[in-house]
Amino acid sequence: MYVFENDLAGSSTLIHRKRIGPAPGGGQRAFIDFQEKPFCDLNGDALIDTADLCKIFGCSARTVYRWMSHGGLQPFAKAGREYLFRKADLVRWYSDNPPRPGRPPLSRGR
Repeated sequence: MYVFENDLAGSSTLIHRKRIGPAPGGGQRAFIDFQEKPFCDLNGDALIDTADLCKIFGCSARTVYRWMSHGGLQPFAKAGREYLFRKADLVRWYSDNPPRPGRPPLSRGR
């Protein structure tokens, strides 16, 4: 169940910011800022990973992946195995279609 303030931008959930940098052997890698900050104190360009989304929304990673495939949630970047989201994009996505608890409705036309 999704338990937090009515306004996602005002959420005080503590998260670790991420940044993208070069990985050994080429490619990109996500680096973690070890100092936690409240979600509401981050600027709009702050990067957030799937684990922090799970903390903010109180859901599983599987739910986040389902939102990505069916709910219109688009990651900003992918570094290695990690999907990264910008705070401004998350707030916009949440205001357009707030997640509801429970299972999604069954699709009838398979």
